[in-house]
Amino acid sequence: MSMECNIPIKGFIETSFIDWKGRLSSVVFTGGCNFRCPFCHNRDLVLNHEKMENIPLDYILLTLRKYKKWIDHVVITGGEPTIHGSLFKLTGTLKMEGFRIKLDTNGSSPATIKGLVNENLIDYIAMDVKGPISHYKRWCGIDVETAKIEESIQFILSGKIDYEFRMTVVPFFHRVEDVYEVAEYVKDAKRFYIQEFRPKNTLNPRFTEIKPFSPQKMEEIRKNVNQILEDRSQKTEGRRNPRSTMHDTR
Repeated sequence: MSMECNIPIKGFIETSFIDWKGRLSSVVFTGGCNFRCPFCHNRDLVLNHEKMENIPLDYILLTLRKYKKWIDHVVITGGEPTIHGSLFKLTGTLKMEGFRIKLDTNGSSPATIKGLVNENLIDYIAMDVKGPISHYKRWCGIDVETAKIEESIQFILSGKIDYEFRMTVVPFFHRVEDVYEVAEYVKDAKRFYIQEFRPKNTLNPRFTEIKPFSPQKMEEIRKNVNQILEDRSQKTEGRRNPRSTMHDTR
């Protein structure tokens, strides 16, 4: 039986060890994006997706069923999946098949995120925070309704779904201070991952000439970010139990 779903699926990975941390998953790539981040490494999915062949959902479902004994997690990424109204039908179909679903998103559609969560159509969400909210246009390459970005962040932080935040750090484009500013903004998050920039197939070809930070520099940045989150955690715990920071002299 043919499964009708007009979401443009442009890529499919049968098995991935890296797209859902700690899980073996399959990955579905949707075409199209409402952002134009110059450092994006999925250039074709953003700019040339209409020229790419659609992958039938029937084929994906047959493949997923074949491997379901080993893989019952599916990542939906892009591009930006939330620009497609048929995302609800896709996630609903996958949920009916018994799969757990992770959504990768830029957070530009809080209404869609809330709808998917409230209808139990996704199990995990990963939101990319491009940089400090005050200069979001710089990171995204377009005018952005930052209120919607903030709404998505606050909804995710509310804990109605398991989640992570991520930020890709691009030398010369981001200052190190930008990373720490974002960390302060999402410091109540239980997960905030710093990703290394990949200078390959970037939306702006000039960004392929940028050399990523050294492993040592990335380690330093991650250490400082973790410290910001740990400081928040310790302060929160201290408020819950004021004695926790005091020595018992009895």
